[in-house]
Amino acid sequence: MLSPVACSFRSSALRASFTSSRAFRSTRPAKTVTEKVSEVADKVQVNKEVGKRLASAIEKGEKVTQSTKETLGTAASKSKDKADQAIHEAEQVYDDVGDQAKHTSKAASQKLNQARGTAAKAKEEKEDIQREMTK
Repeated sequence: MLSPVACSFRSSALRASFTSSRAFRSTRPAKTVTEKVSEVADKVQVNKEVGKRLASAIEKGEKVTQSTKETLGTAASKSKDKADQAIHEAEQVYDDVGDQAKHTSKAASQKLNQARGTAAKAKEEKEDIQREMTK
């Protein structure tokens, strides 16, 4: 048979194998102050770079916005000038057509009056001829 020491060792080994599936644990070693300061400095540097890039992008956006405003302002001004010019030309054409219509109307009125006068003379002559024939 086994000696009591051997039995004791064997029973301890069996208990240890059944009670814990993980006998060893490892933990990360704590960072030193120098490592922590270095990490913070790296993060600050990255944040500075990101901040610089964002500031640059914002400045470019502002320049583009200003340029767009100027371009649109110039285009709007040109469009307004062209519209004003077109309105002025249309008013001139309207006035010219109105003047021509007045002149044409006046000439037509004069022709109508001449035609009425001629018709009245023709009627009088006809009546004169009829009177002479009845005599």
